[in-house]
Formats: sequence, structure tokens, C-alpha cells
Amino acid sequence: MGPYRLVAQLGSGGMGRVYLGHSPGGRKVAIKVIRPEYVQEPAFRERFAREVIASRAVGGFFTAGVVDADPEGRLPWLATAYIPGPSLQQAVRQGGPFPEATARALGAALVEALTAIHGAALIHRDLKPANVLLAEDGPRVIDFGISRLCEQSGLTLTGTTIGSPGYMSPEQIQGLRVEPSSDVFSLGSVLAYAATGTGPFGEASVPALLYRVVNEQPDLRDVPAGLRDVIAGCLAKRPADRPALPALMQALTGGRSPVDLLAPGWLPRPWQDTARVVPEPPGPATPPAATPHPTSVPQPPQQPPQLPHPRAVDRRRALYTGAGVLAAGGAAAAGWLLTRDGTPSASGTLRWRARTTGTTLSYPRVAGDLVYAASNDGTLYALDAADGRRRWSYTTGAALGSAPAVLGGAVYLGSDDRVLYALDSLTGKVRWRYTTQGIVHTPAVTGGVVYVGSADHRLYAVDVAGGKRRWAFTAGNDTHSPAVSGTTVYVGSSDTSLYAVDATTGEKRWAFTTRGAVSGIPCATGGLVYFASTDGGLYAVDADSGRQAWRFDGASVGSNPVVARGLVFAGGGKSLHALDAATGSTRWTFTAAGDVNSPAAQGSAVYVGSADSTLYALDAATGARLWSYAAAALVHTPAVARDTVYFGCEDGSLYAVRI
Repeated sequence: MGPYRLVAQLGSGGMGRVYLGHSPGGRKVAIKVIRPEYVQEPAFRERFAREVIASRAVGGFFTAGVVDADPEGRLPWLATAYIPGPSLQQAVRQGGPFPEATARALGAALVEALTAIHGAALIHRDLKPANVLLAEDGPRVIDFGISRLCEQSGLTLTGTTIGSPGYMSPEQIQGLRVEPSSDVFSLGSVLAYAATGTGPFGEASVPALLYRVVNEQPDLRDVPAGLRDVIAGCLAKRPADRPALPALMQALTGGRSPVDLLAPGWLPRPWQDTARVVPEPPGPATPPAATPHPTSVPQPPQQPPQLPHPRAVDRRRALYTGAGVLAAGGAAAAGWLLTRDGTPSASGTLRWRARTTGTTLSYPRVAGDLVYAASNDGTLYALDAADGRRRWSYTTGAALGSAPAVLGGAVYLGSDDRVLYALDSLTGKVRWRYTTQGIVHTPAVTGGVVYVGSADHRLYAVDVAGGKRRWAFTAGNDTHSPAVSGTTVYVGSSDTSLYAVDATTGEKRWAFTTRGAVSGIPCATGGLVYFASTDGGLYAVDADSGRQAWRFDGASVGSNPVVARGLVFAGGGKSLHALDAATGSTRWTFTAAGDVNSPAAQGSAVYVGSADSTLYALDAATGARLWSYAAAALVHTPAVARDTVYFGCEDGSLYAVRI
């Protein structure tokens, strides 16, 4: 299937069959092949392609993201990296209900996973025990990318349902509007199952289960007393009565860090022993008989021996024990691994690597002699640009998927806890906080004002001096990260539009509508605004009028466009495209072995990270590879300053590589 050799069938479901496959390089992947009945439906492929693009924008450690796909194949398919662990359904069936502490750890991880999914403008719609995998270092949520395709399809197939009876929300069953709170209801049902061994509405026929979910109260008598109120809140019939994800995280963790609950051994025996081993033939062979097993997500690749790296560190230990050694004192004891490169004059060599307890998904920022990195463990780190030693850190109330902005002695940071923070750039002390009603995205700062989008559908203008709101502009859905040019703020929204807003008054100047969510960071320069949509298009529109100048098909909304030297650099799947900034015509395309992230450009080079665990340095004019650096895992969005490129990696490190 594509470049992958199928070696075993793992299972099947309403959307298709899942196989274990091997990449040409030997990496294990789980490949879902879509059922022929869906392929025959008009417009299905287009919807499938949009879902794949949106799924690729989902980050976070506890989700199983898409790593490859072919929506145009005879049978469309998508691939995630394989996880050798049981589903929650298998574990509970074979090992019994979880202890309360294990159920809380599971719940905290699922809250973080849903936060990442909702942050990418997706709703899972089918969260159930079979769609939660239990890995040694924490659970993973799967199938969030294509779960709503069944709902949007007009097909009714034998053996398929829209969602899963007993875990769907009442509004989903009744065909009403489905919001992220629907996933909170499903989460409550999943936690009840984990804690008791059965769903909160019992076991019955499909019609009976659907009736109970809509009309009856859940049976929570067997749920541990410490979890009963939490789960009952999730299972409220009215969506507005269910807790928001940050409040749910607080209730599950009691204020402790979620990573503390997922320390080694979080999944005690006998549940660790429920995984089944899938036989793998040594060479080409006919796939063996089906073996029930879940799908998905990445295993760290082997570290290339020819490149200098620090000593190998177990990812689970790095993620979950770093906080426990803080009291020992010293940079290394605090969980930081500092590595000096022996040949500092060579391009593409490691200067240092600093450990965090999470992953820096978005751009690091460099100002003066400090590098600021926001991690999805909820902490902003300020590191010495020369050696990676920590100067200070500040921990917010939830994950950080956004990037910080640094200006005028302050760091401005949007957090999933719904707060925009202003911190002193030298000490990390809080200057002020501004609270919204949704996840806060990457801010832009200019002219004494912080402009920031929130999942509460608003774009805010906040005064840098005291954190008071100047104005708020309301879109039709989640507003994302803005860009400012002159007197106009440009911001995308999940309501499918890019908006031009007067920077002084907050009044709308124009809106440009696409066929998908506009959730990346736009780039405004040279009289044009460049941005991507989940419809797969990279758009260039006139900055003054909002009229389309050109469109390029094949871009990813998760790869923010960058303009330099008359070219627009934008990722789409495994390819980085260089387009003429004025016309959109392709100058060159570079293809990696994995999906690429947002690029960064400086001088005559452009830098891009890939899911193939590599940072690439390319000639900006030709696309020729200048050098590459092999990291220990997936490479996220880089930032370039002077002679160094900085980037976060899925191994829980921030890298500094000489250019």
C-alpha cells in the first residue's frame, strides 16, 4: 500500500481495515484502508483529503497523528506509526477495572489529547475505549482525523454506526449541532468504563442504549467516590453544563502536574500484560490471519551513529522524572542534558541540547542572549543561547501549543488555560494576565498593543502597559494567530475565513472565505497576505481589498508560509514548496521522507523540520540540500538567529544546531 509492505491485519471497523506495515526504512506503521463502499460516494475523497490535512495539524504527545496518506489511491489509506499496546477496551476486558489512581492518570492524558484535537479545530465524535491505546509511557487517542467522515456521509452500511452507542453524546444521537463539549461527554463514558468495567448506561441493544443516553441518568454506583462527581459532570445532558477541559484537568489531577500521574508504572500489572504480539514474517509473505489489535503513533527512530549526539535517554524517564530531580541542584540534575559539539566550525553540527518535560511544538523565539521555548508541558523556558542552560522558567495552568512573542523587555504568551500572559523577559515574573473564554493562540505585538486570537471566537487587542483590553473582534469560530502589517491585523478563523481588521478600532475591513478552517499564522508582506486553509490551498490575497491574487493547491494548514527573497515557502505533506511570491508558480519542490513543518528562512537558506526526524537546510534559490541534521525524533518548527537554528523535537528536547 503505497511504499509500505503489509505484513498483518490488525483489525477492522466501520471505516475500513487496519494493517501492520513496514516502511522502506523498517519503521512500523498502522495503515487504515478505507472501505470500497465509501470510495464510491461522490465527494468522499475530497472530504477525506480535508480530514487528513486537518489531522496533520494536531500535535500533543497523547494523540496518534497521521504520518502519511493517499486520498487519491484506488483505495484511499492513511498511516500512523504503530504502537505495541492494547486498547483500553482490551485491557479492561482482560485485566478488569482500573484503580482510581490509574483512571485519573488516564483521564488527565485524554483531556490533554482532546485539548490538542480541539485546538486544531477538530471534534473527535467517536471517543470510546477501542480508540484509546495504552502505551508504556501513556495512552494515545486514535481515529480523531476521520471520525466525522461517517457522520458527513450519506451511507448506511451493514455493521456500521455513526459513533458508538453508549459513548455518543445526547446531541450527537439527536442529530443536533455537535460542539467540543460532545467529546467531554464521551470522555466521561470512557472514564466510567475504565473505572467499572462497563459503560455508564449499561449493556443493551443499540436502540435501548441510545434511548438511555438521551433520557436516563447514568449508573455511577460502582464508580470510585473520588471520581463520581467528575464523571457525572461530564455526563450532563446539556452541553453547557459540562466542565471545560482546563477545569476537568484540575479536577482529575488535584492541581498536580499531569506528568506526575503518568510516571513509570502508571499502568500496573495485570493490565500491562494484555497486549498481543502480532506475528511478523521475516520477508515478503501473505498477511497472516487477523489478530485483534489497536492502531497507531510514533516510536522513536534509531539514532544515526555517524552524527554526534548526547547519550541516549529513555523518553518516558525524560518526560516524567525530570521534575523529581530538581532538588538535586545544578543544570544537569534539573533534567537538562547539555552537549557541546567538538567541531563548532562545521555547519549542521550540534551546539547543545536541553531537555524539557514536554515538547516545543511551535517556534522558539530568540531575543538578546536568551532563547524562549514554550513546551506542551505548560512551561515557558528561558535558556542561555550560548549553552542551553536554564535562566528561568514559568509554568502556566495548561499546555502551550502557541509560540511566545518577545518585545520591549516582556514575553507575551498564549496558553491553553485561556490566559494571555505578559512576563518579564529577564526574570520570568508575571507583569499581568488577561483572561479569555478559550484557548489562547500565538500573539503578535506591535505599537504598544498585543493582538491575540482565542478559541472563544474573538481577536483581542490588549494594551502592553497594563493588560487592559482595547477592543475585541468576533468571528464565527475559533480565531487563531494574527499577523500585523501597517494599520491592519490579519487573522484566520475556523469559520473558514481570513479577516482584515482595523488595528485601531477592531472594525472589520474585509473577509476572504475559503472551503476550510484558516488556522495557521498568516504572512503579510509586499501588499499581499499569504495563508493556508484546511481545504488544501495556499492563498495570496490583496492586503487592501481581500481579492484573491492566486491559489496553490497542496499546502498544509499546519505549515505556516514564510516569504523571503521573492519566494513563498510552504509545506504540504512531505514536500516543501518554493513559489513565486507574485504569481504562485512553482520554483522548486523538496521532498522529505516524512511530513514537513513550518519553515524558517535566513540569508540564502531555508530550514525545515520533518517527521522523518531530520532538520534540512536548503538553498533558497534552488532547493538543493546544503546539509541535514538527524535528531532523535520528529523535528518541529525551527527558528533561526545569527549562526544557529533552534527547534523542538518529539524526544522532549530543544536543539541548537550550528548553521
